[in-house]
Parts: sequence; C-alpha cells; structure tokens
Amino acid sequence: MRLADVLERANLKDSAILSDATLATQATLSGLTSDSRKVEPGFLFAALPGSKADGRLFIDEALARGAAAVLAQTGTPSESVRGVPLIVDPNPRRALALMAAGFYGRQPETLVAVTGTSGKTSVAHFTRSLWQAAGEAAASLGTLGLVPEDAVAEAPGSLTTPDPVALMKCLAALADAGFDHAVMEASSHGLD
Repeated sequence: MRLADVLERANLKDSAILSDATLATQATLSGLTSDSRKVEPGFLFAALPGSKADGRLFIDEALARGAAAVLAQTGTPSESVRGVPLIVDPNPRRALALMAAGFYGRQPETLVAVTGTSGKTSVAHFTRSLWQAAGEAAASLGTLGLVPEDAVAEAPGSLTTPDPVALMKCLAALADAGFDHAVMEASSHGLD
C-alpha cells in the first residue's frame, strides 16, 4: 500500500514528512513495525521513544534491513534517514496506531473492549460465549490469547493488550476469516 494512502487514511494532521516529496509519494509499504529486528524490505519502521532505549538509535539497522519509511518524534533530524521518507509527529505512538488502522483497515463489524481492575478475562469470555450462543462468529483476545486459537494463522503475542500493529493485523485477519464480532481486553497499560 502506498505510504501516501496510509497517511491519508490515518488522518495525521500533526505529522510532517521531512524528506523529498517525491520519495514520500512513491514509497510503498508492505508492513509496519516498531521493532528494528522485525523490519523487512518495504516496512515502515516506527522509531519510538522507549523506557529503556530511544528507537531512533535503531534507525540505521532498520534502513539496512530495507525500511521504506521511518516514523519518529518531532525533532528527529532528516539527516538521520537516507533515501526514505521520514515522518515526524509529536506523538509517534499515536501516529503508529492510526497508521496501523489505515494500513490494515478491516476489523469485525462489532468490536468491544473491556477494561477495569479485575474481571476483564471473564467478561471477555462471557461476551464471546454469549455471541457464539446467539449464532455469531465471535472471537476474544486478551490474557488467554486469541480464542478460538485457530481463528487466524498468526495471533498476537501473550500481552493482555497487543501493540497497535499486532492488534490491527489480528483484527483484519479475523474480519477476513469471517468473524463479525470480537471482544478484547484493554488493560490500563495498553490504553496508555
């Protein structure tokens, strides 16, 4: 998918592209990630600030692996990215979430998130079970992983609330597999 289309779908009004406009128009994305070790040719690499390391330290590695574009926080020098578009945003985590939604696009028609101090797993299980009893194609996502386990080929990891890219990829796969209802646990950490 073209980077320009992803940015348009994400409606990122606060973002700026700090590179040759032709590069930004021509760039095509095949995936998104914030883990430089998972970059494949054509991926957007989100160089996010972290609690242990600044993702901008891994831009060179992402470029060496074939990154087609880089997303980073405002203030990242355009010289740090050679030959690919650099998208800067004051809140790159939010921008990545919106870009993931724009890239994957599809999700079950009915999507419910459950949050709270305790009981999220039980409420998600009960909700999925009720939908299934009513004849709906339903899945749940959270502490127990993806249920049913074989709903999609690649389920997100073991976090209660997956990162935005894994979440949107999973929701798109569920929609493609015919699931029209999904319930997910939304931890306070994941919401943050």
